[in-house]
Amino acid sequence: MTLKPKAIVKIALNVILLPGIILLAISCKECPTEPEEKPGKVILSTVYITTRAVYLELSLSDSAKTADIRLERDSTVILETTLRSADTLVIDDSLQAGKTYFYRGYLLEKGKIQSSGEILPVTTMDTTSHAIAYWEIDTLGYRGEVNDIWIVSENNIWVVGEFVTDSGEFNAARWDGNKWTLLQAVNTAKLYSIYYFSDNDIWVTSFGLPIHWDGSVWTLYHIQNMGIDVSAGFGIWGTSSSNMYFVGLDGSIVHYNGSSFVKMTSGTTCDLDDIYGLDNKHIWAVGSKTGEFQSVILFYDGKQWTTLHDTQTENFCYSNSFWTDCPYFLFLNGGSGRYFFDMVKHEYKKYYEAGSWYGYAIDGIAYNDIFATGMGSEVLHYNGSTWYLYPEIGDRFETYGHIKCVKMTSDLVVAGGFYYTGLYGLPIIIRGYR
Repeated sequence: MTLKPKAIVKIALNVILLPGIILLAISCKECPTEPEEKPGKVILSTVYITTRAVYLELSLSDSAKTADIRLERDSTVILETTLRSADTLVIDDSLQAGKTYFYRGYLLEKGKIQSSGEILPVTTMDTTSHAIAYWEIDTLGYRGEVNDIWIVSENNIWVVGEFVTDSGEFNAARWDGNKWTLLQAVNTAKLYSIYYFSDNDIWVTSFGLPIHWDGSVWTLYHIQNMGIDVSAGFGIWGTSSSNMYFVGLDGSIVHYNGSSFVKMTSGTTCDLDDIYGLDNKHIWAVGSKTGEFQSVILFYDGKQWTTLHDTQTENFCYSNSFWTDCPYFLFLNGGSGRYFFDMVKHEYKKYYEAGSWYGYAIDGIAYNDIFATGMGSEVLHYNGSTWYLYPEIGDRFETYGHIKCVKMTSDLVVAGGFYYTGLYGLPIIIRGYR
């Protein structure tokens, strides 16, 4: 059970406003009659649900009040505490998947119930199926690699990387449901990442250089010629083409506001491989520095980047990719395998079952539906309870497949990378239909 204030600002406001409330109460004593004060109530709401945990927000109907409260699950007391924050987060974990629980909060006075709140029914997530109906595997040329993927739909999939064919060299490709069409973004330089808004609004990166497609032409931005002395071309995330973030070598982070690029201070020299956000105040970046065996997790709150984890001070996980859909945890994948990082408790859990090779990428659509990839031809799925390694990929490529990227939808998973032939890498695309 974890209890944590959610909004320090709200707490401060309550303290500041409290004298005003007291003065108002004093002036009311001069009124002819005073209404009888009714006890407040504990208000419960769910902010996130997993297969094994419920994230509850606790508040008081009188938000300025400090009160002793009791929280029950199925009529069993799970928490008694003094509620001092207008917004308090409680995590009830070790629950069962796909089960309905009933929560209720009580206001206490000297240990006795003063008032009871409404009953809140909550059903935990159920686990999903590991099953893949069938796999399709394609190659894009005879040398190169697939570095990133974007699924628009089953019949509109984009990939970037390096593809050497008998007819020339390419760095992008698009699947239309029947065939792959090879493309060149500006030139034939290897591409590392892609971020798609529409067929007329696509960002990709070469080594340190952002590139944008407007439906007619590719525009290459030489940010170094703009006085930005960084190489930020590995990961991309943004909410629109007027709000884009790029990460890369030596802790490089660059923001684009639609008209200009600005270098941001990251506080690290690790190469940043991945970046993703929920909104402008919840953005994370991860990366590593192989030669120094260092890995970091960074967080941006809309004002500055801070370090959540650094293997030089905490020897937990060595990661270069992550996925989340909430501000409470990250699923991590990298050199030390797959981890669950609880950002509320600041605890790490390593997943040991299924898969043993160096991890590359991870993507998900919910806590109970996540895919991860790695060296050794590993493609894995997490169903909210267990990880499963698909043996058919290993059967096809033995241990010579480097599955560097993965994206998924509810019906489809697409992974890419290269198969090492002994001389060079053969670019491969794996599509799994669910």
